[in-house]
Amino acid sequence: MDLKKLFRNKDAVSPVIGVILMVAITVILAAAIGSTVFSQGSTKSAPQANIDIKANDTANATGIASVKLEHLGGDQIYFRDSITKVTASLGTKSAAVNTSSLDNLSVGDMKILSLANTNDTNVFGTGPISDDIVNIKIIDLKTNQLIINKDVRF
Repeated sequence: MDLKKLFRNKDAVSPVIGVILMVAITVILAAAIGSTVFSQGSTKSAPQANIDIKANDTANATGIASVKLEHLGGDQIYFRDSITKVTASLGTKSAAVNTSSLDNLSVGDMKILSLANTNDTNVFGTGPISDDIVNIKIIDLKTNQLIINKDVRF
């Protein structure tokens, strides 16, 4: 092998430099895009709470059924500021429940939630009756995440 000929032939230098530059540009772009995507901040999570929901034995003066909410632990649930929504479902009927009477629910609190809408009428029209199962969902409106989903037997 002739060493003089090897050092005079510089045909392969240009493609190698081109490939190195292309790889460098790709790495820089990937780093820029990655830092933009991952620097968006953490996603907010809904309050985490352990809430027991039971059917209340007595209906209110207008005959509307109610449930008893007991906060057993976790974050405080804010009903007063309309950042938490409660829905009730019975069969195919589903409606939002008026939570204006609840205020806030802290650890150890026990509150009665009437299954009434904003007009103080039964959210289902009629019912629930004995042995009906009502699905209660508490949803955090800030994050649009479910806090609790529980079936209650009346």
